[in-house]
Amino acid sequence: MFRVKICGIRLKSDVDAVAAAGGDAVGLNFFRPSVRFVDPQSESTRLLSEAAAAAKLLRVGVFVNETADQIHQIVDQVGLDAVQLHGDETLSAAGTVRGPRLRAIKLPVGPVSVDLIESAARPWIDAGFHVLFDADAGAAHGGSGKYLDWKSVADWNDQHGQSGWTLAGGLNPQNVAEAIRTSGTASVDTASGVESPKGVKSAALIQQFLQQASG
Repeated sequence: MFRVKICGIRLKSDVDAVAAAGGDAVGLNFFRPSVRFVDPQSESTRLLSEAAAAAKLLRVGVFVNETADQIHQIVDQVGLDAVQLHGDETLSAAGTVRGPRLRAIKLPVGPVSVDLIESAARPWIDAGFHVLFDADAGAAHGGSGKYLDWKSVADWNDQHGQSGWTLAGGLNPQNVAEAIRTSGTASVDTASGVESPKGVKSAALIQQFLQQASG
């Protein structure tokens, strides 16, 4: 679906930085408690989405526990290419969401078994979702800076990862190259790892992240 996604963009300068660095996707966060929240009713959010489209970046909307109708309304309103579910949505409810869909699979920090990962991911994969492995951040629903045990994910990938998947969770310019090598992923996603201070994207960190992820 994408090679590198920078999630939680809020400004056109963020879009420009991602495009200049060679990224291919951005995430717009519609979870109101998040420091990365963008208002779907705001004209500035629509213009942000238009800027991303003009830069040929995939626009992914990040949603937490919204109904399918609410998601579809925002997709049409803002202009999005894909939907990422990052809350506690059930598969039965999420199955009615239209379009390309990603599902965040939240795993505990530290070593986990292949069976645990497979049982969490397989129902969503079989339903046509692209899975994104993230560290469980509790009520924050992502962007915590916590990272996964990449070797555990690699073990799952060796047995079950043929359908493609994305690695997230605490990735930054210092660790993304190692994370890719260890886990075997072809797709990565970061939010907090390219921010300074929290919630504010850094063009320099975005550039460094893309360089390391592409190396």
